[in-house]
Amino acid sequence: MKRITLKPRFNWQVKVEQIGLTFHTPEGQIYWDESAAYELTAAEVDILEKAANDLHELCLKAGQHIIDNNLFHLLSIPEEAIPFIVNSWNRDDFSLYGRFDFAWTPGQLPKMLEYNADTPTALVEAAVAQWYWLQDVFPRTDQFNSIHEKLIAAWKKLGGEQVHLGGLSSHLEDEQTVLYITDTCFQAGLKAERLSLEQIGFDSERKRFVDMSEKGVTHYFKLFPWEWMWDSDYAPQLKLEVCQFIEPMWKMLLSNKAILPILWQLFPGHPNLLPAAFSEQE
Repeated sequence: MKRITLKPRFNWQVKVEQIGLTFHTPEGQIYWDESAAYELTAAEVDILEKAANDLHELCLKAGQHIIDNNLFHLLSIPEEAIPFIVNSWNRDDFSLYGRFDFAWTPGQLPKMLEYNADTPTALVEAAVAQWYWLQDVFPRTDQFNSIHEKLIAAWKKLGGEQVHLGGLSSHLEDEQTVLYITDTCFQAGLKAERLSLEQIGFDSERKRFVDMSEKGVTHYFKLFPWEWMWDSDYAPQLKLEVCQFIEPMWKMLLSNKAILPILWQLFPGHPNLLPAAFSEQE
């Protein structure tokens, strides 16, 4: 892997804003930085992709281990949520995507830092802005990821459903992320409608979540952590299981940082894991 020093494109702020990356300089600090890039070999791409696929499988095994051995207390998961997480797991509720964060030292394999399995962002950056940047700066080269195409393929597995999508309307990055995911939903042939969390209602007579026009919300992509949902006013309604949320409730197991020591206990010395342990208080 090579780190290449570059000169940012002229008027780059306007260029990225035109494709949805409007949060490039939060509070005056540059977030989208075009002064450097990383060049990977084909072999390094294969290593990175294999690490992500392998670790996802390990996390699924760890999730089953947590359920089989009733280790929810190690994750500080609300007691009332446990049976519904298990239901979601056993149904294999639809999951769209997740994001691994890695540390990668030369001469070693990528090491897992965390699995952003519930509310991952960075999609606008990786799937859209990076591609347009590449076409401007290195038009004869290709990028590693195929995020856009795989999101569309994943949505198609859901079938011809109506999907509502939203997060907190006050958060610019979340709003732009939801906007992009809505576009992939459309491209997959699904009916998609934006609906922020603040706009969702619950019809107690019909026992279902509803949108602003009282239409039932049966499938909802939520860019909002499950832990916060179980701490919200709608926690009692979650137990009715009348809406399929995306990401699903079982992702609470994989996105929890406590899965790191559990992974190390199950797969000690695995080349893609870092040593991790619970404190003595646990």
